[in-house]
Amino acid sequence: MNTEIFVTDKAGLATFYEAIIAKHETYAPVEKFGKYEFKKVSALSGCDPDAPIATTMSAKPLFFPRSAKIMKYTADASGTKVSETDEDPLSAQRVILGMKHCDARSLQVLDKVYNWDFIDTDYQKRRRNTVIISARCDKADTHCFCTSLDYNVERLDAMDVLIVNGADGKVYIEPRTEKGKSFLEGDLTHHMTHVRDNEEAAKAMKKQYDAFAGSFRLNMDYKTVNEGLSKIFDSPQFENVSDNCVGCNTCAFVCPTCHCFKISDEKVKDTGVRYKSYDSCNNGYFTLMAGGHNPRPVKYRRWRQRALHKFVYYKERFGENLCVGCGKCTRACPVNISIFEVVSTLPHINNIQ
Repeated sequence: MNTEIFVTDKAGLATFYEAIIAKHETYAPVEKFGKYEFKKVSALSGCDPDAPIATTMSAKPLFFPRSAKIMKYTADASGTKVSETDEDPLSAQRVILGMKHCDARSLQVLDKVYNWDFIDTDYQKRRRNTVIISARCDKADTHCFCTSLDYNVERLDAMDVLIVNGADGKVYIEPRTEKGKSFLEGDLTHHMTHVRDNEEAAKAMKKQYDAFAGSFRLNMDYKTVNEGLSKIFDSPQFENVSDNCVGCNTCAFVCPTCHCFKISDEKVKDTGVRYKSYDSCNNGYFTLMAGGHNPRPVKYRRWRQRALHKFVYYKERFGENLCVGCGKCTRACPVNISIFEVVSTLPHINNIQ
């Protein structure tokens, strides 16, 4: 794809957002009680595409809902009849504004799961019908570590359209996918300067990225972490790091890449609905089998599963980490457990070279 960049300013960016909202079904961060959650919006005044990552929920529910109907059924003396659920409201053509880079990257990670042994057609349709417009962060939050992981944050193609705030007050807009390129070919950008292979714009975007990358408090060598964690399955230190965990599962529910779920039925007389809802490997009953056996009956084993799934098991199966370094789990944890601190220090505590 040829390099092309649109240049505008803050006012021009607002005009761009307003035009998108006017023409497309649009989701963006909406504030409620100091937190931001992605909601359908009808005006720019009702949302904040630049909402801070520290208080912004993941966009995962727009692709993997917290709870969704997967089928209806009737069961009586004549037998059981299964029928489709109602039309999926999340599968319509839509645009998402304000999704952070780590959040956008999480969808590429989830794509591996939903294209693996079972193709989740609902997820695929939601992905296919969505245009993601993402502004690169200007500064890392306290618990961010996305630049320490196994993906190129600067040249990320997880979003369809990239927005970069230049230090000179200019705003740079660049398509990162063919879908994004097609999206920008309409009249949404008529008020912007359109340049091709612009060296000055590229330098400004590079300068912004370098400043952003230099703002991180947390840094790790993910290769050392991957290798070290793979050698300490039997470490007693997992008991120590999980001592404070209260098993609330908040970390899994706010995580943009956690994808554990449960299936449940709600039935009234002869009619029922089957639901797919969030679950977590931290739940005591998650691995409970029909015969009563539970291979992870104690808390530390469940916490170990979470850490190793993020940085060992998923990497072995799909070639990349299940963590995108957003820090949402640490911010949300009521007892301040930091997955960064756990996975980056455990191998050293166990003297893994």
